[in-house]
Amino acid sequence: MTRRFLPEGCERRHLPARLKAEIMLRQEGCCADCGTRLILGFFVFDHRPPLALREAGDDPNDPDRLAAICWTCNEQKTPRDLKEIARAKRLAEKHQEHLARQSMKVPGRRLPSRSQWKRLEGQVTGRSSPLPSSGLRLLGKPKVSDGEQS
Repeated sequence: MTRRFLPEGCERRHLPARLKAEIMLRQEGCCADCGTRLILGFFVFDHRPPLALREAGDDPNDPDRLAAICWTCNEQKTPRDLKEIARAKRLAEKHQEHLARQSMKVPGRRLPSRSQWKRLEGQVTGRSSPLPSSGLRLLGKPKVSDGEQS
């Protein structure tokens, strides 16, 4: 089973005029964040949570997940959204690394730490220095000295 890093996200679609009117009536013509009166043409419809953090099957035009906000609030909110999306991607990548290490775990042995894992990957690809003799061995066979061959 393959796992995805993050949900693919919803695809942005056109908002029908009726939906826009419904949202404006629900908010009584005020910004959802600061409460100022919205002027026609000087506001945007904001997806909450951002589309990038939603599942692919979700409806992007769900009226309960849309809000009308003024340009000032949108300018302040967009960088926060981008940071949240980037953070979610970083956490998903770390989780994928953890799952990869877990799949290599042998019962009865400790899981290598992230630094040990990086060192082992480097050793396998030949990019870093080899492990010290007291280092972690991934192979299931014990070391056999020259005199003990069977």
